[in-house]
Amino acid sequence: MLMRIKTAIKPCIYFISILFIFLISSCADSSHHAEIKANIKGAGDQWVFLREAGHDKIITIDSTKADGKGAFELGFECSEPQFVFLQLSDVPNPVILLVEGGEQLVLMGEKTNLSRNYEVSGSKGSGLVRELNQRFENVVYTIDTLSHLFRGSQQHARFDSIKTVIDSVYDVTIENHRQFTINFVKQNCYSLASVLALYQQYDSRNHVLNSRKDFELFQLVDSVLFPLYPNNQLVANLHQNVEMIARQLRLYDKRQDMLNEGEMLPNIEFPLLNGDTITLVDIRARYILIDFWALWCNDCQNGLGELKGLHKKYSPKGFQVLQVSLDKDLSQLHKWYEHDSIPWDVSADLKQWDSPILDSLSINSIPSNYLVSRGGKIMARNLNLRELDEMLAKLLR
Repeated sequence: MLMRIKTAIKPCIYFISILFIFLISSCADSSHHAEIKANIKGAGDQWVFLREAGHDKIITIDSTKADGKGAFELGFECSEPQFVFLQLSDVPNPVILLVEGGEQLVLMGEKTNLSRNYEVSGSKGSGLVRELNQRFENVVYTIDTLSHLFRGSQQHARFDSIKTVIDSVYDVTIENHRQFTINFVKQNCYSLASVLALYQQYDSRNHVLNSRKDFELFQLVDSVLFPLYPNNQLVANLHQNVEMIARQLRLYDKRQDMLNEGEMLPNIEFPLLNGDTITLVDIRARYILIDFWALWCNDCQNGLGELKGLHKKYSPKGFQVLQVSLDKDLSQLHKWYEHDSIPWDVSADLKQWDSPILDSLSINSIPSNYLVSRGGKIMARNLNLRELDEMLAKLLR
């Protein structure tokens, strides 16, 4: 929904964050020299840096000072295609280049909004990155404009009609860019630029492509790039993600739908954070919410405070919570449990989506939940907090 869209952050930041997330490693030593010749209007006598993303920080691989007219040259050794950042000392957003050994790039631009106002030749990969970045900036600008229009028209007498038009334009904009991105990836699957395209995101929650819905596209890029660049950390991380999603999809097919209301849950044991195990009959409560979640799942965390409120309200009447974590870091779970003063039991076998608990209870996505009786009869499933409040009010009169 458009009303949930926040003011867009400059898209090049997202591209940089993608490079950090995937920990792009530096190129191996080689004799393949790449050169960049540039002329940036307004950058006279200014320092220029050429940088790459290391495992946990940005590393400068070359630097120079532009002449009085803004002209300069940079170079580095590279045996495989590599992303680098070209940045002026007083300009926050860099130009992102995808460079191969032996290339001689020519870059022209203006210091003002350099990440948009530049042209590049002599490098196919850098041209693709520029095309992708600028297209994405235009889309984000359109979304931002629609968001301003939406907020500015809320008091208008014809707001409902205006909102319908805004939502329609928004939907068309999103879908058109999605189709552009799909075509871009298919046409350029041999380029590392396709990996950037796969992971474009409008904000922290809204992605251009969906790794499940568009999984075949992720598989395509992985199948092409991993044999070519198995030692490239960006490609290796894509490969790991594709394998993980493939495994999850296989489990999804295996588990199918959740169990139905009225059915009995299997009598299974839940391993707790303290090393003990528990079954439903061990929980002294008339009704139990079995809540499947993870620390890395934002949607799972949003209602934690409200769930605590419902627990405080109904636990004296016979309600309890058992959370089943899909996390793999036990120490982080313990820190969260103590820091947030969780008043109920938390189960974790640290097997994530491979957990046999999920198999037994037919869980294929999170957040998910069952409201069950102490004996294991399913009273409801996937209740939101308002629905849970209403149901408990009836059950625990």
